[in-house]
Amino acid sequence: MNIRALDLNLLLAFDALYEERNVSRAARRIGLSQPAMSNALARLRVALADPLFERTGRGIRPSPRAERLGPAVRSGIAQLRRALEPDPRFDPRTSNRLFRLALSDYSEYRILPALVAALAQEAPHVRLQVRRLDALFSVPEADLRLGAIDLAIGFSPDARSLEEGTAAETLIEEQNSVVFRRNHPFAQGPLTLERYAEASHAAVIFRTEPWGLIDQELAARGLHRRLQYASPHFLAVCDVLRQTDLIATLPTALGRRHPELVTRPVPLTLPTFVTRVVWRDHDDESLAWLRQRLRLIAASAGRFTATPGS
Repeated sequence: MNIRALDLNLLLAFDALYEERNVSRAARRIGLSQPAMSNALARLRVALADPLFERTGRGIRPSPRAERLGPAVRSGIAQLRRALEPDPRFDPRTSNRLFRLALSDYSEYRILPALVAALAQEAPHVRLQVRRLDALFSVPEADLRLGAIDLAIGFSPDARSLEEGTAAETLIEEQNSVVFRRNHPFAQGPLTLERYAEASHAAVIFRTEPWGLIDQELAARGLHRRLQYASPHFLAVCDVLRQTDLIATLPTALGRRHPELVTRPVPLTLPTFVTRVVWRDHDDESLAWLRQRLRLIAASAGRFTATPGS
């Protein structure tokens, strides 16, 4: 379509509808009556030749095209506001800023409880919306670039591996440990490489193929492990370990936070788990404030990052 024929105020209506998934709430959000919002939606449908939203029992649901447009429209509106409006100072005591974060379940488990507690004290009206990362060791750069999320926290590459404009900062670096239940047969005697390879394993794996770096390292030594359970969820793996004779190689802190589990050094040389925060909007004062809070939380969590032991 020709953008010159589109009333750009309709994009504000689209953004509110996409965010709220409810016509009445979207209308209140941008100061319209419900009939005016319904009229805006009708005009959008004509202009874009797409139904955009369909009614459900709980509100409205975006069409596939609306799902594609949503992050781009939000990003464009945010950039226009930053360019046209005065740059207000961020005051955490009064701000009702919504931060959209993408995290692994492990990052959420390690960092979010302390962050939510800090916000309750310092920024009581600030809100967090968390979604799960789609991959364990890669960055959702497209979502950051489009403004669909503000920050991502996970086991991401350092800044040298990211596209221009994307920044990364290390929050936590920790060793791997072999983790298993306290009355596991491995609790007695040394954990040799051979015993490690012969055990039944659980593992955190995001890819569709049920193997990972540990399998490659063992294969290079002529060994093979029996991977009995693979899951993309760290906490689910810990629950399995508590109830079975499986072992898993996990971040040390995860094993140490569960009193029913024991940690032992891994009889392989493996890279550390490095948790990084990644972002793009370098001029957003509120994001700078949030990253500072994350640094403080990560520093207080440092006691969990020591080399694993018994």
